Amino acid sequence: MIRGSVVVQRRRCGTRTCRCADGQDLHEATVLTYSVGGRNKTVMLAPEEVERVRAAVARYRAAQSKLEEQGSAGLAELLARRAAARRAR
Repeated sequence: MIRGSVVVQRRRCGTRTCRCADGQDLHEATVLTYSVGGRNKTVMLAPEEVERVRAAVARYRAAQSKLEEQGSAGLAELLARRAAARRAR
């Protein structure tokens, strides 16, 4: 599992004579973005890594979603028990 997002980043390289200098034909790179301590970080991915990293990010999101569901179910159960205890008094 990997926490983050896989995105295609488009940018200029900075070389004045490059095809991207006019802002039309930008360079594209697939990257993994993630945050640490409130700061965004970016890791460029090799073409052979992209699908594997996308799958790992999808596994992380599925596990995170399942954990959220379990946490919500636990909270609902606690609130129901407390409400039942108040009614019993």
